Amino acid sequence: MHSPPPKMPLAHPWIINTILLLISIVFGASAFVAFDYIRTAALNRRRINTVKSSQCRLPDPVRHHAFQPNCTGLTTWGSGVYEISTNSLGFRDERVRQVPRRDPRPRILMLGDSFTEGLCPWRDSYVGKIAASLPQYEFLNGAMASYSPSNYLNVARAVLAAGVEIDEVLVFIDISDTQDEAAYYTDIDASGAVGGPGPATASIPPPPKWLLRIKNHLLLTNYLVDFAERHLIEHGYYHYYTWGGDIFDSDRSAWTYRSVPENRPYPYGYAPLGVEGGIAKSKAKMTLLWQELTKRHIPLGVVVYPWPSQVAHDTADSWQARIYREWCEGKCKRFISLFPAFQAAKNECPRTAPGCWYMTDFIFGDNHYSPAGNAIVAGALIRSLEAEPPRKALTASKSEQ
Repeated sequence: MHSPPPKMPLAHPWIINTILLLISIVFGASAFVAFDYIRTAALNRRRINTVKSSQCRLPDPVRHHAFQPNCTGLTTWGSGVYEISTNSLGFRDERVRQVPRRDPRPRILMLGDSFTEGLCPWRDSYVGKIAASLPQYEFLNGAMASYSPSNYLNVARAVLAAGVEIDEVLVFIDISDTQDEAAYYTDIDASGAVGGPGPATASIPPPPKWLLRIKNHLLLTNYLVDFAERHLIEHGYYHYYTWGGDIFDSDRSAWTYRSVPENRPYPYGYAPLGVEGGIAKSKAKMTLLWQELTKRHIPLGVVVYPWPSQVAHDTADSWQARIYREWCEGKCKRFISLFPAFQAAKNECPRTAPGCWYMTDFIFGDNHYSPAGNAIVAGALIRSLEAEPPRKALTASKSEQ
């Protein structure tokens, strides 16, 4: 008589529960990702359809690129969508308007790049805040993204040649100007017209592919990743990778406090001129601008300001500030460094959240200022303009009358 086969021992209940839990987690995560993907695709299509009508930025034979005059439309920066308007000079403005040749108020021309253009609603930009606070002056915003001293000079020349009376010029010198002059812009001819580089041969490792896929296709998942990154940055772990590298230590901005690749071409190096060459060219263009203004008795001011990398790793007495403070001696009506103000904001953060300055004063995941950061810049300018008010300039055309 055969004995029955031995019975297999039953799995412990905790093993079964663990397997079921893992299956539930995998199923739930898959469903969440699928929903996130479909939702993100729909939102991206809607966003593209919303802003595709904006055609205000155009190529330009002198400045490489410029705004179309009297243009309005929607544009984007990061996840933000905002309206942009330009005036008859092709400058960003609060609204489309005709700029008269003369204004009874002192008129200040602001020159700079994307920080000064304002990649945000007009009311949140520092030029918009300054204009709203000081209506006794007229402010013309001649800035545009990716401009540098070559184009600060070109914009001023165009305005003066058009017979538009200017009573003071304020130039907002950016950290990126050094690389742009060293590696991006080249003089086409003696007129000052500039062109860009040929096809870029430099490369830098982009963010991990999985991270790019999350950022581009999974908004809800990206929100969770950003939540973790915000927590780390707030606690002083200064790393956030984008296509330009780590925004807290990218080669484009780090030249003020460490060595950078000077033998690589744009977009991630400083060849052919190198850092010192880029600085020298920037100062040479600024000197030409100063000479043009001096002929017309128009005073010049210079403003310097930090990127996140300078706040994280540099000092209030940054190389950038020293360069233009020294250059301004005997030339500038006013010199304003925003490095101390942003360092002061950093020093006010509690020990438990040493990175709170970035979360407050910058757009998260970006180099540009938030409304709070723009308010720091605007406040410093307003105090300077109140302490030493702009006055109607005795231009060359007036003195000849």
